[in-house]
Amino acid sequence: MVNFLFIISLLSGLTSFALYNIGFALEKKAINKMSEEIKKSTKTMLKSIIKSKLWLFGAFLTIISIGFYYVALLWAPLSAIAPLSGFGIIILVIYAHFDLKEAIGKTELVGIFLILGGITVSSYLTSFGDSSITWNQWKISSHSWGSTIMIVGSLIVAISFTFVPAIFKRKIQPFDIAIFAGIIAGIQAIVIKGITIWTSETDWNIDLFIAIFYFVGFLLTALLSTGSLQFAFREGKISNIMAIYNGVMTIFPIFFGGILLGEWSLLSSLQQTFLGISICVTLIGIVVLSLSHSHSS
Repeated sequence: MVNFLFIISLLSGLTSFALYNIGFALEKKAINKMSEEIKKSTKTMLKSIIKSKLWLFGAFLTIISIGFYYVALLWAPLSAIAPLSGFGIIILVIYAHFDLKEAIGKTELVGIFLILGGITVSSYLTSFGDSSITWNQWKISSHSWGSTIMIVGSLIVAISFTFVPAIFKRKIQPFDIAIFAGIIAGIQAIVIKGITIWTSETDWNIDLFIAIFYFVGFLLTALLSTGSLQFAFREGKISNIMAIYNGVMTIFPIFFGGILLGEWSLLSSLQQTFLGISICVTLIGIVVLSLSHSHSS
């Protein structure tokens, strides 16, 4: 039964990342259709976005993807679902090939095989890990000093990409925004994991403040991550932006789940070694596929 639920989680994760990336691709396409004059004015661009049926449909897909992501985290470790973001990049490139007529060359195929291989191995190995965690265990792990340092440190790095360019007197680039959004999205994944554990509890006698804290945290991270990407879409290439975004978004939940939540504690040293290699292969595949694809577009 556990194996069946784990498979359901993996399928939900794959669906989530596929819808997530296609949704952003549609949003990018909608913004591309706007004139340069509209895109130069943030206020005017936001007004145009709200009126765009294509953008709204893309936003709808990203919202639906969160529901699938919630299901994915119900029965699988956080570190098992995070690497599946590579599958979303593959779907994005295939979509761009058919809709935007962008070619898929040998380098792109190498990236696809690296991602699929890395995802397959990491998913298999994490199935031996510990995905069961109670709300009390979650509070101890996620509210620890290690967790606080990791989250606060990540926030500092994310924020630095919004003001460091000004220090060096250069314009904020799409990759700056993608890194910022990716870090925030990684934190959002942690928040969603906490919500899945909370809603899975049979005893709902939980502090109202904590419930509000997680709900507000989810809304803020969702708004910051998805909202900031819209500004990256004004100039950057979709494959480039989503490569950086997915790569950064993937790293944080992997180490948070594997180390702080102890999801890898039941794995042998050999399994942990191969898991680390498979995760690196997945990340390399994301970079190879997306960056090479953006250069060929």
